[in-house]
Amino acid sequence: MNRIQKAVAGAALVVLVLAAVGAVLRAAAPAQRPAARRGMLPEDTWSVHEVTALEPSPDGQTLAYTLAIPDPDSDSFKSRLYLTTVDGGEPRRVGKREEDNEKPRFSPDGHLLAFLSDRGEGPQIFVGRPGARWPKQVTHVAEGVLEFDWSPDGKRFVFVQNDPETSTAAVSVAAPHGPQPKRQLRESEAAPIVIQRSLIQRDGEGFLETQRQHLWVVSAEGADGGNTVRITDGPADDASPRWSPDGRWIAFVSNRTPDPDSNDDTDVFLVHPDGSGLRRLAETPGPDSSPTWSHKGDRVAFVGHLHANDLYQPSLLLVAPVAGGEPANLSASLDTWVAADSVMDDSDGHLAWSPDDRTLYTTFERRGGNYLAAVPADGRGKPREILGGAFVVDFARLTPRGDRFVFVRSTPTHLPELQAAGVDGKGMKRIGHLHDEIEASLELVRPQKITAKNKDGDEVESWLYPPLHPEPGKRYPLIVYLHGGPQAYDGDYFDTGLENQVFPAAGYAVLRVNYRGSTSYGAAYCRAIRADWHRREFDDVMAAVDAALRLPWLDPERLGIGGWSYGGIMTLWSVAHTDRFKVGVPERFEIDYLSAFGEDQWATQYLTELGNPLEKADLYRKLSPATYLAKIKTPLYLIADADDGNCPLPQAMQLYQRLRLLGQKTQLVIYPGETHTMSRPSHLVDRLERLLGWYGAHLGRSAG
Repeated sequence: MNRIQKAVAGAALVVLVLAAVGAVLRAAAPAQRPAARRGMLPEDTWSVHEVTALEPSPDGQTLAYTLAIPDPDSDSFKSRLYLTTVDGGEPRRVGKREEDNEKPRFSPDGHLLAFLSDRGEGPQIFVGRPGARWPKQVTHVAEGVLEFDWSPDGKRFVFVQNDPETSTAAVSVAAPHGPQPKRQLRESEAAPIVIQRSLIQRDGEGFLETQRQHLWVVSAEGADGGNTVRITDGPADDASPRWSPDGRWIAFVSNRTPDPDSNDDTDVFLVHPDGSGLRRLAETPGPDSSPTWSHKGDRVAFVGHLHANDLYQPSLLLVAPVAGGEPANLSASLDTWVAADSVMDDSDGHLAWSPDDRTLYTTFERRGGNYLAAVPADGRGKPREILGGAFVVDFARLTPRGDRFVFVRSTPTHLPELQAAGVDGKGMKRIGHLHDEIEASLELVRPQKITAKNKDGDEVESWLYPPLHPEPGKRYPLIVYLHGGPQAYDGDYFDTGLENQVFPAAGYAVLRVNYRGSTSYGAAYCRAIRADWHRREFDDVMAAVDAALRLPWLDPERLGIGGWSYGGIMTLWSVAHTDRFKVGVPERFEIDYLSAFGEDQWATQYLTELGNPLEKADLYRKLSPATYLAKIKTPLYLIADADDGNCPLPQAMQLYQRLRLLGQKTQLVIYPGETHTMSRPSHLVDRLERLLGWYGAHLGRSAG
């Protein structure tokens, strides 16, 4: 339904003349009826702004944040930088409209604000007074700066860049025949790509040659104020640099095993700012991230894991002494994960020390949501919840004075918004107005939680979104929409993919199932599918469907299913093992793990869980949806991204051709220039419109 313009209600009141007192009553002004609210539409994609960074100033009074905003002119998401007060003042934009500004960081004294700005030569460090009209460019780095941190005296930056000494343009390439060139320069996109690494490609990066990411130090005055010095090297990528409070060390994350492509064993390392003294802080077998210094500089907290190449283990809150020793596990009493900094982009967790270093703050996952907790830093007590409920907390930031939190809060019926609360979690209040205009025009549906029991007796939770404005006595079609991962979860947050609201606005109910393999329900629930994919998830999905169908307003004869990534794979598995679904839409998926090996980016996971495909081909086939294609009777519509390195396009091409050989009518929609996570707003809108058309063609809307 289109937005209805405000209408004038009522007529002017008749003027009454009271002769006795000679007073004349004025006619009442026309009353205005509020604009009618409507359901969410695909084109509302253009109105959704996602927070991508949040940074309070050292005095706790100013807040810098960035938004990913759809830009119609470029058909892309532009990164806009804003400043506001922590009490919710009027935001001020930093930079020009055409600029991409991101990753703001205040100087230690709060007088300066540094950020990355892309003004035609890749993201570079710019610095100036907060809100300055003409900040100074500090770096001029080929391909741009990836991330950075201030030195504690505010005089230098450490930053990450693609090391030009390791780029393809600067390495020797042996020709198969004839004279061997000393150096072959990559002068054009037509030059040959030479692969010598264990991993061929990675989503969003493309083919992996020899280039690596290393750390550099530069004066805050810019390259002209002192030399830019590389302080790490080697055949490894370095990331997340964090300067120690005393300025003596820089902590960073790196995988320095003999073959970093064959495992995920990153560790926290320390190095002096001149590049000397490199050492490993703590050697844990699994991936580590988010190094965070205590204020005294005697400890480093980080998010870690205890096993390599194990995607099912919970992430842990660990603390290691700088002087040496084993890290302490501060979240050992919890059977859950340190939550991602942002649930929608699966970023690393964020940690914060209290001013006295006695407490660490972070968010933990819990049954389709998360909560903010205070954790005793000495390990002598259990984590204590300070902020939680039927909502998700993203980008939780403690102000440097330790007196309040600022964060992003969302619920299934409220788009992400800036909020603040006391350090005890009390007094939560809204301080932003990111989506006031769009929310004022929308009527969003509220989900109900559905609990089912699978065949093994586990509880399976789902969120059921009803159609907008259901009518008594009518029955409605149900779309089962499955999350990817599988190590992810649906639940108490606003999914900016918009399916949860766009589908109900068109007359469908939507069921989001946290099947086994999902996180936030404990390690055993997640690990249950290890090396035995799909059959347990399918059991959970169908148990959830049957539980939902006990509601009289759902039509069991009109079921649809869909999802992307692992959700797309589960869509294919489901329609191959039941004919209850009338239509399926798998997106960005895989069907054949034997052919996917070496084609996608998951070779290490295949080898760890399933073994060598040359020796375990039968197991690969058993777990591949392609093995069961002949059983599929459900009409399928396929979506793929042309540059997807996670679930590569040839997998969808194989399915399309095999379905045609089986005599099934189908469609394959390919979005050009897109990686696994789509980034063009027009493509996101088109995708939602196609989903509505396909589901509508087979499910209709409602039945009397």
